[in-house]
Amino acid sequence: MLEIEGVSAGYGRAGTAVIEDVTLRVAAGEIVGLVGESGCGKSTLARVVTGLHRPSAGTVRVAEVDVRALRGKALRAHRRQVQMVFQDPYLSLSPRQTVRQALTEPLAIHRVGDARSRAARVGELLDLVELDPQVGDRRRGQLSGGQQQRVAIARALALEPRLLVCDEPVTALDVSVQAKVLNLLCDLRDRLDFGCLFIAHDLAVVARLADRIAVMSRGRIVEQGPTAEVTTDPRHPYTRLLLSATPTM
Repeated sequence: MLEIEGVSAGYGRAGTAVIEDVTLRVAAGEIVGLVGESGCGKSTLARVVTGLHRPSAGTVRVAEVDVRALRGKALRAHRRQVQMVFQDPYLSLSPRQTVRQALTEPLAIHRVGDARSRAARVGELLDLVELDPQVGDRRRGQLSGGQQQRVAIARALALEPRLLVCDEPVTALDVSVQAKVLNLLCDLRDRLDFGCLFIAHDLAVVARLADRIAVMSRGRIVEQGPTAEVTTDPRHPYTRLLLSATPTM
């Protein structure tokens, strides 16, 4: 589904490298956790994958299509295939829109269906993320943090993407709410069979839902493999450091 080969990217006039020579794959129906400390380049990689930032080297392919080569209508069509869930749902949702308007907007932008079919799709999305239909008439400020993130996930799934990029989607939530959102993502992956790149700085959170884990440090992938292997037999000192920082009962 997602193939990242030797990708490097940077910012500023000097093109200061933020990520270097990153290679990573996400299969359909697979959740791959990308974990590392703040500032290591995780969010930059997410923006490269979604096309919000162009890499200086390497290739990014989604469903065997080179993202960098896309232009015009082809790029517009590609954007339906890759959607992103941001860290803070309060900031990613407009205070002026109702939930119903927020979920209808991507359908309208991409000219999917008519008014009646869009309304039906909104109802499906609310049910998909386990929200009451009455929530559709509320605005951001009338929702709890968990409800806000469920709306953000529903909006990302509105166009039936093949790849979902989640950039620390539970960091701003209480621990009990985190667990519910993580369980929801697992259930949705099983039902819809999309690939998911799940980004977090907490290895314990990633280990809870990921099939495979990639560990990033200073802009590079230093270790990756099946979750059980990485968490029980880490090879890189940085991975061992992350594990040692995880609280245990």
